[in-house]
Amino acid sequence: MNKTRRLNMGRPKADEQGAPEKMQQTFWRLMEVKSYAQITVSDITRESGLNRSAFYYHYTSIPELADDAIAALYAKSNVAAFIVHLIRQPDDVDAISDYGKRLTDPEYLDCIHKLMLIAGPHGSAGLVRQLKSFVIDIWLSSIGVPPESLSPVQRITAEFAASGILGMLSSVQGMLESKTFDPDWISQSPVPRTVSQLVHSLKEQ
Repeated sequence: MNKTRRLNMGRPKADEQGAPEKMQQTFWRLMEVKSYAQITVSDITRESGLNRSAFYYHYTSIPELADDAIAALYAKSNVAAFIVHLIRQPDDVDAISDYGKRLTDPEYLDCIHKLMLIAGPHGSAGLVRQLKSFVIDIWLSSIGVPPESLSPVQRITAEFAASGILGMLSSVQGMLESKTFDPDWISQSPVPRTVSQLVHSLKEQ
């Protein structure tokens, strides 16, 4: 936000010092019940208990709030770990063990849940494109392939692989409400194995 505008609006009250975090948490809660395009400033302020002045002190719009909330999610090590796990090799014992341990971590599962919200029916085309680019960057970094070195064919392969994973996450998102849902299903699905082969082939093309 423009610094001059913030100064003109004055500083937030003491109980609003954690406003960005509250609004980001509220954003994710709202994404569970309505589409991104339907979320309004009024929704955020009503559900967070903050007023509109607090919102506009920190953000100019819902997209700006979404950018912050998603950036905070992508900065979590659990997110990168999950994305890398999706292309682990079948004989990578350490990766399999690490994934098994993380499945007992509520924060790890929460990160997976939020990725599913972005990829699912409540997300948007723009958010999905952003997530796809992020996923591809994580994969390329993990296999040691510089993004700028990709040929057109390799880029198409990476895009296809990422689309497959996001399609799977979108489908699984609707299963999260089931008490019998097992997150390890993601690992056991044939989709990650196929995607892993595609991504690792980028080193050989």
